[in-house]
Amino acid sequence: MRDGHRAEIERLLARAVEEEVRRSGGRTHGGMLLGRARAALDSMAATAGEEYGAYLRALEESEADSRPLSSRLTRRRLRAPMLATAVAAAAAFGADLSF
Repeated sequence: MRDGHRAEIERLLARAVEEEVRRSGGRTHGGMLLGRARAALDSMAATAGEEYGAYLRALEESEADSRPLSSRLTRRRLRAPMLATAVAAAAAFGADLSF
């Protein structure tokens, strides 16, 4: 499991345990509950290794295919929307002057 994913899961587990302790009014032992949750997480991660691997491959492929915003917003690609905006603004200005 990636370190970033593991850290996020640990943070979410801690929040869930804190919420459970709060809802129980302090009757639940938070440390023991967090330990059980971490043990369950390890067993779930072990059984879901193949699915997690497929998820990571798909994530890496999507990151490789994504282009930065600056390459997607070139003048050539924005020419038609800018022209349509200018024509609409001119039409709105003309309509405003006629009233």
